Amino acid sequence: MTRTICFFNTNRPWGGGEKFNHDFALLCRDAGWNVHVAAHRDGELAERIRRTRGITLHELHIGNLSFLNPIKMTQLYQLFRSHKIDTLIMALPADLKAAAPAARLAGVRRVVYRRGIAVPVRNSLLNRWLYGRVLHRLLVNSKETKRCVLTHNPTLIPEERIRLVYNGFDVQTFDSLDATPIVPRKGPEIVIGNAARLTPQKGQRHLLRAARMLKDRGLRFRLLLAGVGEDEAALREECSRLGLDDRTEFVGFFKEIKRFYASVDIFALPSLWEGFGYALVEAMAMELPVAAFSVSSNPEVVADGVTGLLTPPKDETALADSLERLLQNAELRRSMGQAGRARVLERFDTRHALQRFLDAVE
Repeated sequence: MTRTICFFNTNRPWGGGEKFNHDFALLCRDAGWNVHVAAHRDGELAERIRRTRGITLHELHIGNLSFLNPIKMTQLYQLFRSHKIDTLIMALPADLKAAAPAARLAGVRRVVYRRGIAVPVRNSLLNRWLYGRVLHRLLVNSKETKRCVLTHNPTLIPEERIRLVYNGFDVQTFDSLDATPIVPRKGPEIVIGNAARLTPQKGQRHLLRAARMLKDRGLRFRLLLAGVGEDEAALREECSRLGLDDRTEFVGFFKEIKRFYASVDIFALPSLWEGFGYALVEAMAMELPVAAFSVSSNPEVVADGVTGLLTPPKDETALADSLERLLQNAELRRSMGQAGRARVLERFDTRHALQRFLDAVE
């Protein structure tokens, strides 16, 4: 009998959680599952699923109070019941509050929440009920995420119902993508790149300040910042204030992200926290050495001193020191890049990830 799974993620922006849902929906489809995806009609996840064969898309809008709306809850109940969903994978707190109870009422056998951010869960009565009584499984994408889930209440959910599943990364597909540099080289300078949403969480402000230190030390480099977000205007202003306009280029959002990685020599990700650093994995798959803060799951992704350099969070001097080491040593860049590629193949390749995922939701 064919199993039916629904990946439920109504976030509009594209990020690591949306990539997880997209990639594992395709993996489950290819494994013979009947796959449904519930997504925001105007979101990037829905747009990508529309271009994909063999997956049923449900366009939804879920808000933080949707669980109090009887019409919305009835629609969700009918969706799960009519399509005979037996496994539900949710990704957002708002989706959890609305979809999980509706799924239970509809008889969904496996109600699973994937927690992808290393941020503590509030010890509220609603959360204690959802995690303790409604969920069949809680998937976490790092040991740090698991620790954060239980920070405020170690008994929020029985530990035997928690499963660690690292995000899978489709190396084979990634390798087949166009690797033509999307940003032309303008000279012999070594290029430092960052690709992330332009938000305070992603820490580009710290990277700019570290870059100012590198400039003061007389080092030649260029800085490429890929992404869009709420902090863009403030970051551009900070870049000008620091006198980095001649070294820095804001290049916007790229769907062809591999072409961005092909344009840089070092990848820097100064995030203040991460659920799972997909960008670090992508950069390592491109044999790029990485520099990042030692926060959240980063130490699980990056082998410090082997595939990249980790520094204390918000320590801009230490970040500048790490980047200087990489700028000054071509052999170190090469060896760390090769080691990073090997680590991705061993730990994160989706060839192994699907079975780990299926085992976890059982």
